[in-house]
Amino acid sequence: MSQIAALIFDMDGVIIDSEPLHLRACQIFLAGHNYEYTEEMNKQFLGRKDIEIAQVLIEKLKIPHTPISFVNAKEEILWQLLKEQSQARPGLYDLLDLAKANNLAMAVASSATMPTIELVVDTLNIRHYFQTLTSGDEVKRGKPEPDVFLLAAKRLGIEPKNCCVIEDTTNGIKAAKAAGMYCIAIPCDATAHQDHSQADIRLNSLAQINLKSLV
Repeated sequence: MSQIAALIFDMDGVIIDSEPLHLRACQIFLAGHNYEYTEEMNKQFLGRKDIEIAQVLIEKLKIPHTPISFVNAKEEILWQLLKEQSQARPGLYDLLDLAKANNLAMAVASSATMPTIELVVDTLNIRHYFQTLTSGDEVKRGKPEPDVFLLAAKRLGIEPKNCCVIEDTTNGIKAAKAAGMYCIAIPCDATAHQDHSQADIRLNSLAQINLKSLV
C-alpha cells in the first residue's frame, strides 16, 4: 500500500445513514403515482446515480416525468427528511478531527447530487473539513466506474494511489479499486448484504479506522 495522503468519503451510508431516507423519499414520491416501492426493489440501485435510477423507474413504471423532473421531485422530499433526521455515522467527527490533525486532505465523492451533498455537510456542520465536494452528476460515468473518485483526486491534487476511499457499497468499492485507490469498506444496515470482498479491508465503523496504519 502506498502512503495515504487523502481520505475520500462516500456520503450515503458512510458519512450519514441516509439510505433509509432515500428509500422513504422514493416511496413517498412513487406513492403519488399509485406505485408501491419496496426496500427489496431499492436494493438493486444502492450506490448508483439518482439520474440513472430515475431513467430505469420511468421506463419500467411509465411515469409521466423526465429523469430530471423525477430527481427534482424526489429530492424535495429527501431534503426535508434530511433536515429533520440527519445523523452522522458513529465515529465520523473524531475521524475528521484526527485526519485534519494528521494533515490529510479530505474530499466527499458521492453519487448524490451536489445540492444534496451540500445540504448534508452543512446540516452536520462538516463542510470545513473538506477541500472538495464531488458529485456523480459531474462525471459521465457513475459508480462502479472510477470517474467520480478520479475527479475528486484531481481536485485535491493527489495521485490516486495515495488516496484512501471509504465506501459501503459494492459499486463504490469497485469504483475505488478501478481508480487505483486503497479502499476501506464500512457497510451500513442497508448495504450489509452486499459483497465487500474487493475492498482492502472491511470494518464495522469509522471509529475502527487506524490512521497510523495508513500514513
